[in-house]
Amino acid sequence: MAVDRTEAQPSAGVVAARRPMVMLTAMLASGMYTLDLTIVSIALPHMRGTFAAAPDQIAWVVTAFIVGVTMTTVCAGWLSARFGRKRLFILSVAGFAAASVMCANAQTVEEAILWRFLQGLAGAPLMPLSQAIAIDAYPPRDYAKALGLWTVGGMMGPMIAPALGGYITQAYGWPGVFYLNLPLGILTLLGALAFVPRERADASRRMNWLGFSALVLGLGAVQLMLSRGARLDWLGSTEIVVELVAGALCLYLFLADMLLARRPFVPRALFGDGNYLLGLFINLVFGSLIFLPVVLLPLMLEGLRGFPVDTIGLLFVPRAFGVAASSLLVGWLLARVKPRSLAVLGFLGMAFSTWLMAGWTFEVGPWEVAWVGFLHGSASSFVFMPVNVVAFSTLAMRYRSEALPFFYLAFNLGASLGIAGIATFWAGEAQTYHALLAEHITPFHQASQMEVWKPDIPEGLAALDSEVTRQAEMIAYNNSFYLMAAAALASVPLAFVLRTPRLARARSSKISTNR
Repeated sequence: MAVDRTEAQPSAGVVAARRPMVMLTAMLASGMYTLDLTIVSIALPHMRGTFAAAPDQIAWVVTAFIVGVTMTTVCAGWLSARFGRKRLFILSVAGFAAASVMCANAQTVEEAILWRFLQGLAGAPLMPLSQAIAIDAYPPRDYAKALGLWTVGGMMGPMIAPALGGYITQAYGWPGVFYLNLPLGILTLLGALAFVPRERADASRRMNWLGFSALVLGLGAVQLMLSRGARLDWLGSTEIVVELVAGALCLYLFLADMLLARRPFVPRALFGDGNYLLGLFINLVFGSLIFLPVVLLPLMLEGLRGFPVDTIGLLFVPRAFGVAASSLLVGWLLARVKPRSLAVLGFLGMAFSTWLMAGWTFEVGPWEVAWVGFLHGSASSFVFMPVNVVAFSTLAMRYRSEALPFFYLAFNLGASLGIAGIATFWAGEAQTYHALLAEHITPFHQASQMEVWKPDIPEGLAALDSEVTRQAEMIAYNNSFYLMAAAALASVPLAFVLRTPRLARARSSKISTNR
């Protein structure tokens, strides 16, 4: 990563011998965060039973967390500059662990939603801060290597979450998955106190409350709309319309404030860097694609293939291993291969793997699910890491603390947009093909002659409708995966635009030589 020699690195005081411990602390933080994201989904059915909650109510446990993350992410850069990165990191880890314990002790679904919201507020800075801490502990020439190591730490959570979550839930109940964050949080806190270097805080930094409030309220409204739109029939719901209008007005007010205010909440120079803007956009697109198989496959494998939940969890482990292994490989390749070449390969790999998923039938086996998942996970690192490196290749070091949160905000917004879109598309396809298949069922159709599907008796009619629904849902899954493959393929031209500027490469080489 290119930096000016006149700019002091935030962690320039990190001694080489301490770098492994700084990296381990950052990896623990990102691993704790991603572990919680994955493992809580395993606990949701058990939480629903404990609280006797409706599906829409228990969904707020996830929605509240997402909204909390979005609201804090936008101000993580300002908080880091104002109070210091180390201090914010410690407060974030402590708050995340404390909110997890309180969520484990929730007595009602309303309490669980409240604590999950606060958990999202506290945990939002963990990913951008841990990445910044990890990469700043290393010299600029080792940026890709440090990013690869940190990414492996983040993937440890999804690797162990399925098996660990199933065991803990069965042995100790759903509160156990939240209590797990307590020992992880304590270890991370000890590492932060002992090894993470302290930085000088800018006490003179002032908050632009208008810009901050407009951005937080606007993004919060957009996240609520994306999270609840598919369940509430989008613009057919008054709530969704209100959230859309409120989000659009608040974001317009934020943009106006950023362009016109004397001291905007977000520095204008941050969005004046072409590489960074391109990185934000590609990360938005990447976020909208990467989680879609994770959302659809468990539903398909359990509902149509009949796999047990614990088996499905284990089948996702190879995907996480693919991400971890390819992160180390890409970290090595980035010093030898152009970033855009790796990103093109990554998007092509994502397109090919989802195209393979589109050809699955009711007979798909565990081995095929595992190796295709490994391929999809491996391809994702070939996109994320080159985009990450290029996005920050020309951005001044002093803007990194504020730039990283927006980089992850783009990823999270993309994920919400993609999940909302694919859920709506799948539901529409299932309904359409149910109607098309039902049109071809007549008393003279071969299926109607089978004893189990006799349409002239209630049991036979119900069984026939169930089979039509099953077939329509499978077609909807196939078409959804085809859509993902087409979207990934259409994203390839974006990767060709990625360029590591000559000036950045020259400066990076000069720094490496001087060192």
